[in-house]
Amino acid sequence: MSAKHRQVRERILADVVAKRNPTEPLPTERELAESFGVSRMTVRQALGALRDEGVISSVRGVGTFVAKPRVSKAPTLTSFSEDLVSRGYVPSTIVLSASVEEAIADVAIDLGIPIGAKVFRLERLRLADGLPMCHEEVYLHAERFPGLLQTDLTQSLYATLEASYEVRLRRGAQSVRAVNLSAYHADLLETAEGAAALHMKRITTDERGKIIERGAAMCRGDLYDYHYIVTRP
Repeated sequence: MSAKHRQVRERILADVVAKRNPTEPLPTERELAESFGVSRMTVRQALGALRDEGVISSVRGVGTFVAKPRVSKAPTLTSFSEDLVSRGYVPSTIVLSASVEEAIADVAIDLGIPIGAKVFRLERLRLADGLPMCHEEVYLHAERFPGLLQTDLTQSLYATLEASYEVRLRRGAQSVRAVNLSAYHADLLETAEGAAALHMKRITTDERGKIIERGAAMCRGDLYDYHYIVTRP
């Protein structure tokens, strides 16, 4: 970023963002350019830097807003809904698909079931205060959870498993890697193709050590991060 862009970024941060509450809209690029006496391109680049830092967020066709604090995931086994509620967001879910399929090799291996066994595949879009945050894909052994597709899949899956099937999840083996969003995921998450994202995969087991879930989530990098405490042996 050039010196001019940095100056505009600092002015927007001090004179605009700092005086607004989370989710409050910012002036348009044109209004900011006129106010600071610079080009719209300069403003756009300054806003882009603030967006990358998670200070502001944009909703396609709606506008740019002061961002709420990121959802920082600690290394504990909690659901998406629990994470959001604990940070003051209102969680919601759009079910994109819910189907019965035959387990392909990698799904069967992860769930510890035979290849071709029936599995439930759930594809859901997870939102925070109405803003798409994560695309989620979950596989579960269908034999273990009869009638699951008839339950309300917009609610917390972990809560449903505990309430309806007496499954208490205790441990999750999880991996996280940085990726760039495909056109498909960018459209779902209402951000730019190629934007930074976190891809998370989790194999979850119950209190008896039995595999329950294979889950994967694609989360917006500007809204979600992971927080760990590490110690030196």
